[in-house]
Amino acid sequence: MAMSEEEPIATYTERLIEVSRRFSLYKDRVVVKARWLLKGRHEVTVLLNTLSGEQNPITIRYRMFRYAGWVMAIGALCFAMVYYNAKGGPIGILGYLTLSLAALGAAFTATTYPNRYIRFTRFMTKSGRPGLDVGFAGNSADAYKEFVEKVKRQIKKAQ
Repeated sequence: MAMSEEEPIATYTERLIEVSRRFSLYKDRVVVKARWLLKGRHEVTVLLNTLSGEQNPITIRYRMFRYAGWVMAIGALCFAMVYYNAKGGPIGILGYLTLSLAALGAAFTATTYPNRYIRFTRFMTKSGRPGLDVGFAGNSADAYKEFVEKVKRQIKKAQ
């Protein structure tokens, strides 16, 4: 059967605001198709026989959550300065703009809050470098664990 006609053993999808990655596990490889919000599409194939089977759990702080917090804080600080300088009078267009910025930051923070920390399983290559990262974002914990276990089994079979 040709590579393009072969059915994957398992699939898994990560979803974040700026990227969606779809992992397709085959008997000898993992195909990762990423769709970035502003950068377009990207595809990479990781051969399972290049991976050592060693895996490291890592946790990162989602940068969009951090950016959202900064937007909210800066908007609130700017609004406080405008409100203080208005001395009880009308806050004007600048006041409404800074208040909108703070509200936008608060909404963005609430949107990114469920993924403020993202857990990854990093599969190492035989040379000791990172080879494949699978993140727990946008799916159930069971689907994530099941996919990682299937990848581990296929790596052992590919050795």
